[in-house]
This record gives sequence, C-alpha cells and structure tokens, in this order.
Amino acid sequence: MFKKRVIYSIVSLLLLCLILSGCGNSDASGSGDGKKIVLTYWDASWNKDKIGPKVIKEFEKENPNIKVNVQYFPVDGMEDKFLLALKNKSGPDLVDIACDWTTPLAAVGGLLPLDDYIDKDKVDMNDFWKGALQTIHVNGKVYALPYRSETHGIFYNKDIFKQSGLDPSKAPQTWEEVLADAKTITQKGGVGFGLVGKNTGDLSYQVINFIRSFGGDVLSTDNKKSLLDQPEAIAAVKYYVSLYKDKLSPSSTMSNTNTEARNLFSSGKVGMYLSGVYDVDPIKSDNPNTNFGVGMYPDTPGKDRKLTLGGWNIAATSFTKHPEAAWKFVKFISSPKISVQYSNTFSSRKSEADNPKYKDPQVKPFAQMLQYGVPLPAIPQITQIRQIINDQVQKAMLGKASVESAMKDASKQVNELLNQ
Repeated sequence: MFKKRVIYSIVSLLLLCLILSGCGNSDASGSGDGKKIVLTYWDASWNKDKIGPKVIKEFEKENPNIKVNVQYFPVDGMEDKFLLALKNKSGPDLVDIACDWTTPLAAVGGLLPLDDYIDKDKVDMNDFWKGALQTIHVNGKVYALPYRSETHGIFYNKDIFKQSGLDPSKAPQTWEEVLADAKTITQKGGVGFGLVGKNTGDLSYQVINFIRSFGGDVLSTDNKKSLLDQPEAIAAVKYYVSLYKDKLSPSSTMSNTNTEARNLFSSGKVGMYLSGVYDVDPIKSDNPNTNFGVGMYPDTPGKDRKLTLGGWNIAATSFTKHPEAAWKFVKFISSPKISVQYSNTFSSRKSEADNPKYKDPQVKPFAQMLQYGVPLPAIPQITQIRQIINDQVQKAMLGKASVESAMKDASKQVNELLNQ
C-alpha cells in the first residue's frame, strides 16, 4: 500500500496540478425541476454493515430531495483510487478521507473549498479538536470537516499483572513504569510487551508516537527540517529497540504488525501493547476471557503530552455539480450527534468528549488522550518519510546499525527529500 502511495504522491500529484483545471464530470444527477439530486459518496468499507446505511437513511429523511449512492472501498488503497479518479477526470461528489491525506489532495485541487458554506451556516469550528483542525487547511482555506478522531493508549492484561506481582488495578503511566513492568513480567516467565516490527504504517506510527511522547517530533514546526536526529528522537528509538533487543518482546516481533500484536495480547501471550480503541471489541471477540485494562498513553515526566492524532474527514470533491447538496452532507456527517454515531472510534467534536458512549473504563482513556493529539505532518512526502523511519528503525532492531547511526541516516534522507 505505502509503496504504491509513494509512486502516486510523486508522480500523480505533479501531473494532477496540470490537469485538474479541466475536471468537473460527475456521476451525480438531478436538477431544479423537482427531480432528486443524486450524490455519489465513496466511503470506507468499515461503515458498510450497520452504521453507514443507517446514517445515510437519516440524512435522506431530513433531505428528501437528495439521494446518496454509497460505494464502499477497503481503506488500504482508497486514496490511490481517488487519485486515479482525478487523473481520469471522473469521480464522486463526496469522499471519506483519512486525515493525513486530506491536505495533499486539497493542495492539488481535488477537494471543494468549504469556507463560504461554513460562514453562511455558522459552523462552530472551535468545537473541533485542535489536532483535527490541523488536517483540513491549505493556504488558509478549509477543504473538509473532521468527524472521527483517535489516538493510542496502553492495553494491559490484568491477570498477567497479578500473576507477576504487579498492581492489576492500574496501567503503567510513564515509560519508566512500562519498562519496569515489562521486565518483571519477563522475569516471571512471561513476555512483557507486544512490540510491532513490521508494516510501514504500523511500525512508523508506533515509532512516531514514541518520539513525540519523549518530547521530540518528526519535523520542525514549519515542516522544512527533520528532527529525527535530535536527542529526544534518538532516546525514544533507543527505548523502542531495547524492548526487542533485551527480549522483553516476543521473538516474532520483526514479523509482527499491529494485528499480530493484538492477537498475542488477546491470547494472553504478552502483558502489554499499544493500540487504539478500535482494538477493544476485537480483543473481546477473539477471547472473551481476556481480563484486560486500558490506560492513557504513557508519558515522559517533564515533557508535554503529545502523540499522533489519527482520524477521518468528510469532504466534497471538485467533481461535484451539486456543491450545496454535497455541503449539506458534509455538515450532517460532521455534526456532533451524527459524528458520534458514524465514527467507530470518537467524534472529532469537543462537545462530545463526555458522551456516555465514551464512559466505559476500556474506552475512556482513549477519549482523554484526544486533547493531546497532533496529526502527522500534512505534506505530500509524509508517506516516504514514514518509509524511511520504518527502514532505519528496522536496521537498528536487527543490529545492522546503531540507533544513533540509523536516525542520523533517516534525518539525512528526510532532509534530502524535503529539499527536492
């Protein structure tokens, strides 16, 4: 997936800048003569079974003159498909889009500016999480509205903690506590921590979170310089690598994506691992007997809390012939009430932070982390940067390079990429 994205981000995005002025075709139909306006909506496949159809019906009930035809796509490759549609000058009216790809697509003209509609309908933009708002702007204009936001937290097995002589009533809160607990569990014959060592998306996401929670970041605030060779980043990666080299994680770590880490946790083979709220239900489904707790993402005392905010935005595309109708749908999906229903993680609305849906002890810590979320750098090169991080961290984990050497090399490659 990520290799394909790299190709599109370099080649397709450049080509699109030349061809998008001619875009405007759409599968949508309808007119002002009483016929229904038909909007085509590309949605992520996880909304297909239950929530998606229900929400669409509710929108159509409120807007009887609008019909929404939904096409569901697997998340992997969804952005690539939209890029291809742009090149072919034919695509949907609306698109469900990952937050880290919103600004790159807007920058090449793929999305409809929403500022006039936002001002006209007086949408309260201050109600969205700050991190979510950072994913929707290009040159001062708004091109999407957030509806789903998420961060990571720490999962821990209460039974393993108790068997290891640790307090099962609370999750470790700092990296020092995580390391101490992982060592204790391992010394008692278990495996302390379920670490990710494979898959560019999973590994780079984990490492970036570590770096941010250690007080560092990937790029400078203006996105023009790499910070991967700075002390905070090196300390974070040293910690990450040590969990593998010191045998506090499974021997299979280098083959483990987030899915394998979750499976190891749900089967009681590791004491802790890091992931999002979307893993809560799969763990319960995989093994209802797993006695687990969840805590806020570990932090480093003396450093500001910060980790990566993921999520999804809803946007009208440059293809649409019905911008007013498309805007109604964007506004509907991103509204406080509907965003709670539509998101299988969390609403992007601050006003919904205390929603009863988020009060479960295995859910609440993730909601509490939203205020600290910061998106990935909103630049077209982010996919390539994540690949660089993945490759260099793997080298360090496998002993092919020291952490210092690997991160300096990563920083050099990123700077060269940014200067192209």
